[in-house]
Amino acid sequence: MNKNVLIVLAGGFVVAILVAVLVNASLSGGKNKPVAASGEETAYTEVLVASKDLAIGRDVTDSDMKWQSWPQNALFPGAIIREGDAPVEDIASGRLNQSVAEGQPLLMAYFVKESQGNFMAAALAPGMRAVGVSVKAETMAGGFIGPGDYVDVILTYKVRVRDRENVQIMNTISEFASETLVENVRVLAVDQKAQRDEDKPNVGRTVTLEVTSAQAEQLALASEMGDITLSMRSLGDTKTVADDNMTTDVKSTKILKNLAKIQSTNSGSAGIVRVYNGQEVENVTVRQQMLIEE
Repeated sequence: MNKNVLIVLAGGFVVAILVAVLVNASLSGGKNKPVAASGEETAYTEVLVASKDLAIGRDVTDSDMKWQSWPQNALFPGAIIREGDAPVEDIASGRLNQSVAEGQPLLMAYFVKESQGNFMAAALAPGMRAVGVSVKAETMAGGFIGPGDYVDVILTYKVRVRDRENVQIMNTISEFASETLVENVRVLAVDQKAQRDEDKPNVGRTVTLEVTSAQAEQLALASEMGDITLSMRSLGDTKTVADDNMTTDVKSTKILKNLAKIQSTNSGSAGIVRVYNGQEVENVTVRQQMLIEE
């Protein structure tokens, strides 16, 4: 074979290999770049999505959200788009009014703010109830109780004493009693305000409290029995007292204490026992020995 022919064939073979390599490199370089219908590359932005499954009512934190790359031509109304380097919690915060799956975009409409009408339902902890109690200035610490405070609820009521001759009853109560029904409950709102007015005390007519279902029943009954007073707790005070803690009129004043002692002493000198014998009834006087509490 002619030497020149061999050179031409060899050169053509090398050129073919170079063309194949260039074509392959070109195809590989553009494989991962989305191309729009016009043939241009798709632009991306970042939207806020859930970093885990989030349940309804959850108070969302920074770790519950993340930024995720999203095609600009696939954006949807309400998407939270990243702009600058602002922290996530400054852009979106609050409780969720619906469940969100991991990776699902978060919308501003999913977050419940304090200024929104449905804040109360979202503000409740799981399993808790919101109950309103009627108050006035003297029963709500002069109006210094506001949303976010923790209080004890005290009930003062009148007791119907049937056996006033009973020594134990005389030494315990004459007519009125007061006791703490529930302790350390959170104030959700005063009247229709769920935000505190820091400038001045707010004397409301209704205070909404966060309680359990059992405590809600207690407060509903208490409102029919007597007067409710709210006792404000100091910041961080979560201590509770014994369940049998109570105060009565006899234990509150020296006069009633002394009267109870006098009455019990007089009744202690002699007592009447009614004896039934068939159809006959006989009253027998007996001596009684009692201890009078000093």
